[in-house]
Amino acid sequence: MYPIQMKKGAELVTEHLLQLLKDGSYAEGQRLPSVEALAKQYQVGRSTIREAQSALKAMGWLDIRHGGGTFARRPEHNPAEQLLSSLADMDSLRSLIEARKLVEIGSAALAARRRTEQDLTRMSTCLKLMEKYLDDEERSQQEDLQFHVYLAEASHNPILVPMLALFHQECAKHIGSTRRMWLFGERASALQLWNEHQLIYEAISVQDEPLASQRMEEHLTKVEMVLNV
Repeated sequence: MYPIQMKKGAELVTEHLLQLLKDGSYAEGQRLPSVEALAKQYQVGRSTIREAQSALKAMGWLDIRHGGGTFARRPEHNPAEQLLSSLADMDSLRSLIEARKLVEIGSAALAARRRTEQDLTRMSTCLKLMEKYLDDEERSQQEDLQFHVYLAEASHNPILVPMLALFHQECAKHIGSTRRMWLFGERASALQLWNEHQLIYEAISVQDEPLASQRMEEHLTKVEMVLNV
C-alpha cells in the first residue's frame, strides 16, 4: 500500500507509521491493518509492531481497542512528542536509565496509592503471562514492557504513560539485541526479572508506597548492573 524500504526496528516502524498518521494517509477513525499484516509489510516480528503501536498510542495517535482493532486518531494535546525531541538529544544509555529510574520509582509509589482493582487485574494477568513465557525471549520482553505500562496507568497520571513509553522505546534503541539477550535469553535471568516484578506488584497491591518505590529502585538498579551502564 505504501512502498518503502523495509527496515527493522520498532523506532523505524514508529517513525513511518507516525508520518502516515500525520499526513492523513490514515484518516481519523480509520482502522489500521492487523498486527500480522503490518508485521508482514515491515518484515518484522509482531512484538515490534506492538511496541510501535504502544508508543503511538502513548503519543495520542492511535486508539487500541483490545479485541476490536487499532484506529487512527488526532492527539488533542501531546506532551510526549515534546519529550521525544529531548530524548533524541541524549547521548548515553546511562542518562536514559537514570531518567527512567527517577520517573518509575515515583510512578510505583503513585500506583500503590491510586491503583484500582482493574489495575491490579491487568498487572496480575501480565505477570501470569510473563511466567508462562519465561522460555520465549521475545514474548518475555514484551510482557515485561507491558507490566511497566500497566503500572504507569495505575498511577492515574496522564503524563507518566507517554513519558515511560518513550523512555522504554529509546532504551530499547540503545540496548541492542546482545544485551537484551542477557536480560531475557536465559531462563534464570527471566525468572529473576519475573520475581522482581511480582514483588513490585505485591507492594502496590497492599498500597505500601515506600515498599513499592524501594522494590522498583532495586529492580532497575539490577537492570543497570546487567547492562553495565
